Amino acid sequence: MNTPKKKLAFIVGGLLLMFALLFYVFGGTHDGMYATAVVKSIVQQTEIDPDSQEKVYAVDLEFTAGPYAGQTLSTEHFDTPGSAYNLDLVVGQTVLAIADNQEGQLITGIDENYKSHRLLFISALILLLIAGVAGVNGVKAMLALFFTLIVIFGLMARLLLSGWAPIPLTIFASLLISTVYLSIITGLTKKGVIALVGTVCGVILAGLFGWMAAVLLKLTGYTGDETTFLQLLNAEIDLRGLLISGIIIGALGAVMDVAISISSSLFEISLANPGYDRKKLFESGMNIGRDIIGSMVNTLILAYTGASLTLILLFAIQKEDFPLIKVMNMEFICAEIVRSLAGLFGMVLAIPITAAVGAWIYSMATAKADNRQPEPDSVTIE
Repeated sequence: MNTPKKKLAFIVGGLLLMFALLFYVFGGTHDGMYATAVVKSIVQQTEIDPDSQEKVYAVDLEFTAGPYAGQTLSTEHFDTPGSAYNLDLVVGQTVLAIADNQEGQLITGIDENYKSHRLLFISALILLLIAGVAGVNGVKAMLALFFTLIVIFGLMARLLLSGWAPIPLTIFASLLISTVYLSIITGLTKKGVIALVGTVCGVILAGLFGWMAAVLLKLTGYTGDETTFLQLLNAEIDLRGLLISGIIIGALGAVMDVAISISSSLFEISLANPGYDRKKLFESGMNIGRDIIGSMVNTLILAYTGASLTLILLFAIQKEDFPLIKVMNMEFICAEIVRSLAGLFGMVLAIPITAAVGAWIYSMATAKADNRQPEPDSVTIE
């Protein structure tokens, strides 16, 4: 099989795995009350709320999937001028609709604009771009990513809901993800083994830091409405353990990135400079790691800040109600700060560990190669 066919097979296989994962975790795309429908007609009602200026529309929906596929059902839709929740419906638009039979009465409505088909399209474009630019390595990275999603959503989520202890389960899942991911990316090589050792050590240290911080700060794990709702649905869930599990998973990517960068760099250095001993290789790894820290710290902080930008603006607007002393003592703010610090902690300590292991293994390999070199047949006299 030539390379283009291999790439195609990898891409198709990866996409099939992704779709299988989605169906496994969330069920079919038209299960229950939700289904796709096409807007056939929109008629504005004469009544308008004088206070809110809310408009009422009578909308005919032709269902294209689900138990009511092929049927046209009527519903009411409400729009408020200037609201971000308006759907701006037009005839011919596909929407995610609701049709639910409750005690003999059919309840219909419009839930959301239908986005998943376009989301899948742009995702496929990105996957093809990665495959085209990075070649086989890009396809391998996608397959490794799909495996990671399967482990987290398909394995971890179900075992956590079954009552498994979050922290040991997450450490095992991280070890599994790291092993498979690095095996796919680097193969069964010294480079992969060194990166794996650095990753596992860094992630465990990040989890230990998160656990100690949670105990010291008396974090309960109640970081938002979703945790409260989860506790109501399943009272056996250990929310503090779940918080630490999230810290471990969050640190995994950054730690793995640092470990593989140092391992790969030391491998190239050992090839280019066979005379480097263990000490020089370790110093080179530390120098590389120091440069990585500068960029990765910025990357991690910006990632968390970008995800919380709306919240930051909300606090800024209501600074009288949310002074700094209040914000810094809020549970979910403390949890996010601990999450960032734990990732940095694991990433920073993974650098000397990976550098030390890499220097030891690569120096041993170089020494063995030197011992196998044959004696020269002649001596050059200068």
